[in-house]
Amino acid sequence: MSDINELGRQMAEKLYAAERAVDVAVAEIGDLSALMTRGRMEHNVAAVVGQEALELVAKCGGRLTRARRALVDGHKQMARDARSMRIAWTVASGPGTKPGDGETVPVTGHLREIPRNAA
Repeated sequence: MSDINELGRQMAEKLYAAERAVDVAVAEIGDLSALMTRGRMEHNVAAVVGQEALELVAKCGGRLTRARRALVDGHKQMARDARSMRIAWTVASGPGTKPGDGETVPVTGHLREIPRNAA
């Protein structure tokens, strides 16, 4: 790997993969917590049943959320470092430009602003 821009691209790919993996894990923990709660209610199971397990799952969700924050902060630092070293680190086939990466996200036309005073 002789090209530093290629190193930057590879690092970006790994970063985006890690971000996606953490996001999926956070979402799955949330889904599990919801299923545990809704399932208990739908089947008329006493609230004390599964409470300890629910607390442990929720603790895991909190830890994953903090890990996500650290990864986001690492992403910001990597972007700063890449800019200061003039390293191109975009992913050609990746998720595209993200807000906060220093570039703008293209407008697709699917969303529109609703005036604040609209009823």
